[in-house]
Amino acid sequence: MKIKNKVMAIAFIMILSLPYKVLAEELVMGVGLALPPYFIEESNSGFEMDIIKESLKLKGHTVKFKFIPFARIPMDFADGKVNCVSTINESSGIKAHYSDIHVSYQNFAVTLKSNNLTINSIADLKDKEILAFQNAKLYLGKEFAATVEANPKYEEIASQSSQTIRLYLNRAQVLVGDGNIFKYYSKQISDKADTTQEVVYHPIFEKTDYKVAFNNEQIMKDFNEGLKEIKANGVYDKLLSNYIK
Repeated sequence: MKIKNKVMAIAFIMILSLPYKVLAEELVMGVGLALPPYFIEESNSGFEMDIIKESLKLKGHTVKFKFIPFARIPMDFADGKVNCVSTINESSGIKAHYSDIHVSYQNFAVTLKSNNLTINSIADLKDKEILAFQNAKLYLGKEFAATVEANPKYEEIASQSSQTIRLYLNRAQVLVGDGNIFKYYSKQISDKADTTQEVVYHPIFEKTDYKVAFNNEQIMKDFNEGLKEIKANGVYDKLLSNYIK
C-alpha cells in the first residue's frame, strides 16, 4: 500500500509539473467603432481583425468581435462583458495582460490644402478647430493632451466617417487620425462631400504601437506565440497587403 501511495504521489507531482494549457475558448473581443481598414464590421474582416483571428486560431481559440465606442471599452472589460480588447496599449490605464505589439498606426493632422494651414508641430494645434478619435488624448502623448486640453475647439467623436465628412465640408480645420483610416473613408463618403479636394498630411505624430489586452494571461501568451508564427511564415504580410497598399 505504501508503494502504491508513493507511485500515486509521484504521478500527481508529474501532472502538476506539466505546462499549463488553457482549453480552446471562444473569446469575445471589444473593439472600437469605425476602424476600417483595420476592422470592417459589415464584412467581419479587416487587417487587424484577420491577424487577431489567425494568431488565436493557431492555438485553437476562436473570437467574436463586439463593436463598441472607445470610451466604453474599459467599462465593458472591467464588467466582464468582453474577454479581451483591441486596439489598445498600457496608456489606456486598463489593468490587463497585454500582448506583444501586433499593429502600429500612423496618425496625422489632416487639413484641406485650400485652407493653407501651417502645422509643423503639436503646438501649432493650440488654436485650431480639431476633430479626433475617441480617447486620442490618452494615446497621442502628454504634449498633445496638454495642448488640446486648453483648446475649447477640440472635439473627440466616435464616428471617423463623420470626422472625414466634416473636414471635407470645412466644418473643422484639422482631423487627427490614422492615415489609412482617413483614406478608406474618403473613398466611402464621396456622395456626401467633395473628396476630390486636395488634403495635406502633417506628420507631427510618432507611430503608435498597439496591443491586445486579455483578462487571461495564458491566452495572451497563446496569442503572442500565434502572432510570432504568422509573422515568420509570411501570413502577416500577406494579410496586410490585402487591405493596405
